[in-house]
Amino acid sequence: MPRASRPHTPAIDLVARRAYAAEGGTSGVLTPELEAFCQSGISVIVAVCRPAEAPVAGLACGCVILPAGRMRLLLPRAGNEELLAMVERGAGIAVTFSQPVTHRSIQVKGSRGVVAAPDEEDRREVLRQSQGMRRELIEVGYPTAFAEAYCMIDPDIIVAVDFTLDAAFVQTPGPGAGAELKS
Repeated sequence: MPRASRPHTPAIDLVARRAYAAEGGTSGVLTPELEAFCQSGISVIVAVCRPAEAPVAGLACGCVILPAGRMRLLLPRAGNEELLAMVERGAGIAVTFSQPVTHRSIQVKGSRGVVAAPDEEDRREVLRQSQGMRRELIEVGYPTAFAEAYCMIDPDIIVAVDFTLDAAFVQTPGPGAGAELKS
């Protein structure tokens, strides 16, 4: 991937999380700014794993923040069947959100996942967030035709995975990468 035109650093997210907590922010896993980041139309890579089983990874095309500290991932069913089966068997979930323009990345980890049917709002979100990722890819220099093909999604083939957010970590390359984003 090309060099970020607006590079981000792990320290930016770590300082912002501490400042949010100092200002009386809630004790949730994600700040409102990080919730917006995750829903902004960026790369979403999901992985699941159960003890003594090999991890399974897949691509999601968006997410929606739900009440009570939960997140809804939106992904195509096709190609993610094994991942979905592992979620149904209680696998832990890790999701990495990365913004191509800045290389800003965070990872959330969660539990108690369930596979659910998406609603019409979810389908609209998939289209909106896929177009956001398309714009990101074009901005960092990928050809428009590639970005359009990579981000093409039929909202009628998506499935939802709802899970409880347990922790978040900064994954942006640089000193501090891997640190937990907590109060």
